[in-house]
Amino acid sequence: MAPDKLVEQAGIPAASVTDIIVSHAHWDHLGGIDLFPNATIWIQKGEYEYYTGAAWQPDGRHGGIDQDDVLELVRRNERGQLRFVNGDDVEILPGIRAYTGARHTFASQYIRVGGELPYVLASDNCYLYENLKSHRASATFDPVDEPGNISAQQRMISLAGSADRVVPGHDPAQFEKFQTTGRVAKIH
Repeated sequence: MAPDKLVEQAGIPAASVTDIIVSHAHWDHLGGIDLFPNATIWIQKGEYEYYTGAAWQPDGRHGGIDQDDVLELVRRNERGQLRFVNGDDVEILPGIRAYTGARHTFASQYIRVGGELPYVLASDNCYLYENLKSHRASATFDPVDEPGNISAQQRMISLAGSADRVVPGHDPAQFEKFQTTGRVAKIH
């Protein structure tokens, strides 16, 4: 189902979404931003610069990146609807901080949402709950980057205060762990 329809299942009209934090530029995380016409997009500056430039050169790496999604980022930038996150441990919005992960993509990030009980939205920096339990890198990391991924996962646990409040990016178990409406998990 399209992202705008999923958000609407949760009772939020797509046109009312004001901000979208993009963890990285892979199609399954960046695709669909065009369905939220009023949203400002937040992305790591290095991620944007790489995938709008060097990634498409002969020695570049752009596997998993959709050209139309990148063009939408450029259009958002032209319209003033793009904000750069520049580095690690950066507050994006009140109570929401971005942290850089290891090299899943050029400059992927994960998010800590503060509160009485903080949560970390790991995205692909932690693919499954099993990665946290076994202290193993996500399969999507190059072996050279595995130590960085394991270190980032330990940091996520520390930032959340518990491994139970780290939400992996692709684990279907999150729909069992959290209250759901259709395919949208409500994390509270």
